Amino acid sequence: MTLNDMIFRSCIFTDVQATSKEEVFQLLFHALYQEGKVKESFYDAVLAREEEYPTGLELPYCNVAIPHVVPEHVISSALGIAVLRNPVQFAQIGNEDLTVDVKVVFNIALDKNGKQIEILQSLMNMVINETVMAAIVNAGSPEEIETILRKEGK
Repeated sequence: MTLNDMIFRSCIFTDVQATSKEEVFQLLFHALYQEGKVKESFYDAVLAREEEYPTGLELPYCNVAIPHVVPEHVISSALGIAVLRNPVQFAQIGNEDLTVDVKVVFNIALDKNGKQIEILQSLMNMVINETVMAAIVNAGSPEEIETILRKEGK
């Protein structure tokens, strides 16, 4: 399985108007659920894991969050992506006392066959690449983001 296998246009959103991480999680949960990729328990599991293990990453170009859960809440591996109009606060990975204003959320849903380390490495290679992130942030449609991800996620 590669990152490309997890990309579904119906789970990619641009110009999302959200005021909290919970709103972003809800949007991505509904898309992944409608696509048949996650179980009803997925949303609550994402919230609980985010409280215990924050996922906000402060990066040079734009801050991101990469929430994910254990496979028991996933039917089939997929990736939910939200590019936010205005950043929302996430607790910082490794230091939950600090917050990060996040612009892009990559919500990973990996089933029991998912290769977590490989998928996270592939995603991290993208998020640390300022050119790639600028293209994602400035994309005008889910189709544009899908094209960028497919090119970079090989």
